[in-house]
Amino acid sequence: MNTKHNYEGGLFNYIVLKEEKEVIFYLHNPYPDCLKIPDIMKQRFPSYYKSIVVNSFDDFKKYGSKV
Repeated sequence: MNTKHNYEGGLFNYIVLKEEKEVIFYLHNPYPDCLKIPDIMKQRFPSYYKSIVVNSFDDFKKYGSKV
C-alpha cells in the first residue's frame, strides 16, 4: 500500500491512501477549517479521491498504521 504521511498540523495534517484513493485529514476542531478541504482536494489530488475528516488522533493513527 502506498501511503503518504504529513504531520505538520492543521489542514496540512493528512494521510494519503493511494490504493483506496482516500485522503484522511486530522482536524482536532473541524469547523471552520473543514470548509477549506474541497479547495485543497481540487488543488492537490485527482477528482476521484475521497476526503475523510477525523477529529480523534487515535483514529488518525489507525489510518496511518495501514501501511
